[in-house]
Amino acid sequence: MQPLSLTLKGFRGIRDGLGRDELSLDFERLAGDAQLIAIVGGNGRGKSTIMECMHPLC
Repeated sequence: MQPLSLTLKGFRGIRDGLGRDELSLDFERLAGDAQLIAIVGGNGRGKSTIMECMHPLC
């Protein structure tokens, strides 16, 4: 199963790191024809939060 999108609401890493209350990712649009997607950013930006929230889907 491939996740198509992910929406996070109210997570501390997103709120504190990015200054947002909500983050939506459209993996189909981000990936295009790519086989691999890298999640990069500074410390405290929510990278681990995104991966932890995707774990139940994969």
